Amino acid sequence: MTAAATTRAICSLLLFAQIAYAGLEKFSDFVVADKDSHTQAPMDAIRVTYLGVNGFQFETDGHALLVDPYLTRVGFWSAALNQRIQSNPDRVSEGLIHVRLHADAILVTHAHFDHLLDVPEIIRRTHARLFAGPTAVQLVKTFGVSPNECEIVRPGSTRTIGPWTIRVFAAQHDRVLGKVPFDRCPRGAPSEGEMLLKRPVKVSDWCVGEPLAFVIEAAGKRIYIDSGGVPGAPPSAAVGHVRHGESVPAVAGRIDLAILGVALPDSRSRFAEVVRQLQPHYILPSHQDDMFAAFSRGFTFGKLTNFPQLVQMHEKQQLPGRLILLDYFRPWTLL
Repeated sequence: MTAAATTRAICSLLLFAQIAYAGLEKFSDFVVADKDSHTQAPMDAIRVTYLGVNGFQFETDGHALLVDPYLTRVGFWSAALNQRIQSNPDRVSEGLIHVRLHADAILVTHAHFDHLLDVPEIIRRTHARLFAGPTAVQLVKTFGVSPNECEIVRPGSTRTIGPWTIRVFAAQHDRVLGKVPFDRCPRGAPSEGEMLLKRPVKVSDWCVGEPLAFVIEAAGKRIYIDSGGVPGAPPSAAVGHVRHGESVPAVAGRIDLAILGVALPDSRSRFAEVVRQLQPHYILPSHQDDMFAAFSRGFTFGKLTNFPQLVQMHEKQQLPGRLILLDYFRPWTLL
């Protein structure tokens, strides 16, 4: 399937999808938020702020870590028609009001525009170091970001920066009509035998790259985050949950918060198996807002998402953990 065919398929799915489940009002029992978000996050806790799509800020002991920060909110028709897109400095500025001035690092799960588009600009403003797969790092460098500010990570990598220990795992991306969207990158001229990528211009130029998942450890807490996946491909056993009498890898342990992308049917189909494996205290379904709508409209579920299905699955199958939701820019502290 070509890039044009993929965009047509996504456009058709969105146009003919059922009406979204509006905002969070119907699900207020699931929404968590701190009563006072102006105090600094405690040293023994991690404060979580939702930045939209699959974007998050984590804070502890005066330090911040970002994952998939995307604030431009490219419009639906720009995406559906595979038009030229670029990071919007004004929207980035508005979003960064809710983010710490300096961040230790930015983690990127894959290189699609709704995860990577704003990262070069945010690196410049926050002085954060990028940890991402080879494709994402190469694309960011095409915008003049210094190689010293970027580091390629692969499944099995472990990095420590500030209070954060970051463990990297392989992941999968959801399929659209049986295929991962935008899986081919724009190639430039070879340099010293290495095939370099061109600076991305159109939506399809922000190719998927190498999907990753992360376990973030700090303040005695463990957070698992991915941006989606496919059924039958659960997270690595090394992420796992310690059960009584079970021999587990040294990196294993209880997941306090599992942030699972659920944008498309594939990732919802694998929801139960992932939750059973991770056995988290809290489960936060992510990537389920309308990513084409401006923040000023408030949180609105995307047309292809189905949070009620996840609620029903969680209750009917008696899955572990508490199911929660976060609203835009309303911090919640994981104690």
